[in-house]
Formats: sequence, structure tokens, C-alpha cells
Amino acid sequence: MIMKKLLEKVSILSLSLVLTTSFSISSALPYMFEYYKDLPKSQIELLVSLPSAGIMLTLFLNTFIERFLDERKMIITGLLILSIFGMVPFINQAYTILFISRFIFGMGVGLINAKAISIISERYHGRERVQTLGFRGSAEVVGTALVTLLVGFLLQFGWTSSFLAYGAGLIVLFLFMTFVPYHQQEESQHTQANQKEPLQKEEWKLTIILAIVAAMIVLCNVGVTLRIPSIVAYTFKDQHNSASFILSAMQLIGILAGLTFSGLVHLFKSKLITYAGIAYGFSMMAVALSPSIPLLALSALFSGYTYSTALTMVFQILSAKIPAKRLNQVTSVAVLGCSFGAAITPFALNTIGLISDSNTFIFTVLGIAMALLAFSLLYLLKDQQD
Repeated sequence: MIMKKLLEKVSILSLSLVLTTSFSISSALPYMFEYYKDLPKSQIELLVSLPSAGIMLTLFLNTFIERFLDERKMIITGLLILSIFGMVPFINQAYTILFISRFIFGMGVGLINAKAISIISERYHGRERVQTLGFRGSAEVVGTALVTLLVGFLLQFGWTSSFLAYGAGLIVLFLFMTFVPYHQQEESQHTQANQKEPLQKEEWKLTIILAIVAAMIVLCNVGVTLRIPSIVAYTFKDQHNSASFILSAMQLIGILAGLTFSGLVHLFKSKLITYAGIAYGFSMMAVALSPSIPLLALSALFSGYTYSTALTMVFQILSAKIPAKRLNQVTSVAVLGCSFGAAITPFALNTIGLISDSNTFIFTVLGIAMALLAFSLLYLLKDQQD
């Protein structure tokens, strides 16, 4: 019985392994720049963040989709779509094909994104819920790190081979179908899909604020993920392979963030999101100012830790403050914020770059903005303080 519950929890957490892997192929960007040398670099970078647009579309359509698919069917369908369309670029490298497949890949992720978070709040409660949410954050970054490492390994066989890493979604599909039983609450959610209770004014306020914060957190993280390969390639020449290792280490530190999350929440309560957000802002500047590969790696590790802690805290606050019957709705809004932040990252980088295209300047601006937004939460969430 204990082993059965453990396998169920592991399988539920495995859903988060594939949620942010769309950015794992950023290690292949220098090679893709060379292959598509007639296209602007921003157009190639767009392929990395494009799945976020697909995620957003699916989240907008979630209420409609839930009329036809229950939670389990949505997750299974999403895993199939992200696995199959994630590997399409290995077969056909035409830019249009890549563009379409990456967008549909994102739609697949969108089908399971909010569900991978809300399913934890449905099945676990109290301290176990906090711990599991922390582990979920770890699973998310571990999955990204493992796929990033796999991408780095597959790059030696050509940049197109790196997309085969998305076949990992089929393993997650097997685990979910084998060890996660149908939950009674899924049926009630499915039958009440058209009868959602509207959010109260204060709940909307909290949700929108946290969605904006989530958007900024993810925007900064995607910015680092997109630009570290370029920083390594052009600032620290002849060390191209260091980029994938730095990005993987940046993600793997999320394991530590997940393990320490419950303790940090107990210590700092809801103010943890402010402290982690400010530290995250400073880590952005540290990445840009790093004069060597070792210091760049350390800065990236600090960035990964504070990123994971701050983003997990967004969903922890929502699960603590919003009733369970409305939690899936607000989780979808928060995830939509995450996807929006990821989708606009290339445009945000280019807009800031109009003043100065220096990575130091760009990350300093983002870091200051992140720190100020996090600090403002002391006022914006003062009614939510524990």
C-alpha cells in the first residue's frame, strides 16, 4: 500500500518533468543560427519560446476543452502531443514546419500544465501538500536539466537530433497511465465544468497580482536560458559545451530548492516570495557581470535556486488562500501568466536591446525590475500576510 502510494506520487510529480523542457533546446541555438544564417537571430530564438504561445491558447480554451475531456484524458492527450510534435524537427527542418510543430508542442504542454499543479492540491492536504508542491518544483527543473543534458549529448550527432530528447514524454505517459488511478474528484470537476463558481473580488486581485509576478519570474529565467549560450560562445570563446552544463546545473539546483521549500515557507511564511524575488533579481545582475566561467556557473546556480523558490511560492500562496473548488481556475490564470512571460521574452530582450544590446545592461534592467516588483509585494499582498 505504501509502495503503491509512493509510485502514484512519483508518477504525478513526473508530469512536471516535461513542463518547461521547451527551453532545453536553447543549447542548440548557436548551431541553429548557422543553419538558418539567412534569418534574423531573433526569429530563431522565437522557436525556443514559441511553445508558450501554444500553452496560452490551450489555457484560454481550457474551460471549453473540459466539457469533452476529464482531467485524465487531458493529461494523456497532452503528453502524446508534446512527445510526437516535439520530435518533428528531427524529421523536417523547414522553418515553417519547425514553427508549426513548436506551437502545437506548446498546446500539448498547455493541456497538462495547470493540471500538473492542481492535481496535487486535489489529492494532498496540509504539510504534505506544501512538501509535494516543493517536490513538484524540483521535478520541473530536474526534468528540464535532464532533457538539457540529453540535448547536449545528442548535439554531437547534429542539432536536429537534439529534438529527440522530447521522446521522454512517452516515459512520463507510461508512468501516469500505469500508477495514477482515476480520482473521484475528476468526475465532479468534469460534470461541473460549465458551473464554475466565480472568483470573489479579493481572490481575483490576488490571482492577477501573482500571475504578473509569475510572468516576470519566468521572463527573467527564459532570458537567462536564451542568452547564456551566447554569453559563453562570444564572451568565453572555445567553451561552447560549457553552456549546456551551466544550464543543466542551473536547473538541477532546483532539487535543493524543492527540498528546502517547506522549511523556508515555515520560516518566512508568505513573505518568502518577496525575499526570494529580490535575491532572484540580484542573481540576474550577477550572471551578466560574471568575468569567468566558474563565476557565471555560480551565478546561474543562485539564479536557478531563487527562481524555483519564488515561482513555487506563487502556487503555494494560491493553494493556501483559494478554496479547492476554485483552485484549478486560478492555477490556470497563474500558469497563463507564466506562459505570457515566456512568450514575450524575445521581444522584451529586443526592446531593452534598443537602448543597449549589452547583456550586462539587459540583465541589469531585468534584475532591478524583478527586485522592485518583489519588494512591492510587501504592500500589494499585505492583506495576505500570515
